[in-house]
Amino acid sequence: MTLALRNERPHAAIAGHLPSEPAEPGWLGTYRASGLAVIPGVLPVDRLDRIARDMHCTYERQLERLGLPTAPWSGRVSLLQNMERLLQADVKLYLAATRHNARLASLQQLVVSDAVLEVTAALGLQATSLPTSPVLHVMGDTLRIPGGYHGVATHQDWPVVQGSLDAVTMWFSLFDVTPQTFPLQLIPGSHRRGVWPSTITEHTSEIDPSTYVDADFVTATVSRGDLLVFTGFTVHRTAVKDCAGLRIAASMRYENTAERTFVERAYACAYQRTVVREVLFPGFPSAREVDGALGLAE
Repeated sequence: MTLALRNERPHAAIAGHLPSEPAEPGWLGTYRASGLAVIPGVLPVDRLDRIARDMHCTYERQLERLGLPTAPWSGRVSLLQNMERLLQADVKLYLAATRHNARLASLQQLVVSDAVLEVTAALGLQATSLPTSPVLHVMGDTLRIPGGYHGVATHQDWPVVQGSLDAVTMWFSLFDVTPQTFPLQLIPGSHRRGVWPSTITEHTSEIDPSTYVDADFVTATVSRGDLLVFTGFTVHRTAVKDCAGLRIAASMRYENTAERTFVERAYACAYQRTVVREVLFPGFPSAREVDGALGLAE
């Protein structure tokens, strides 16, 4: 079954005038009952284009470094071409570039934009906090990593973070997502069961397969600019069967600083930040290299 939960944007005016209090958005009831909803047109398409262009730049610079040809920017096609070319040339370099793209300022800016924080406010989150940076999800039949995983198995997000009980995940794609381009599949109402039995694996806490069947899932088709929102307890997975092409999506977790158990647990967070104190490249940089990077070299 394909998910088609499309309602008005949050805080929309009714009958041409603003009410004394913001009207409850139509998608909110769906979210509470099902644990998920699609909110259309929240993210400006030009901001998505900027992220895609920045990603293109990342792969392009690495290809140039290797002396390989690059595809000039023309949208999704050129981005995929550069990604494929770098992956074929150097898997580790491709992975480093892809991990770097999750730290792009254009992506970071979008996930805390006013439009997104309006959604967290509509969900009742107060003093919204971020347990981690955005997570970038790249899927492509021509971008399989040798020995790596392809798609995320059935899981819940809350056990990975263990923060506020009303935490929300927001998921969006740089390009339209169809049933054939690695969409997310989710189980409506699964959030009402709390934490499902699972086993810790290399990439997630995979839910016991005996607790669900394929017919339980709905497939979320998401257009550019739409936000897919779901609770930290909503069971979901990546669809991979009969899928092809390129899907670049990002997700972000948001937590409620005022949620009672979160306060009592002193804002617990399973994500931990670590810093490597050792020098990564001994002897680097020289004073001359620093001057060159700052435009001070003679």
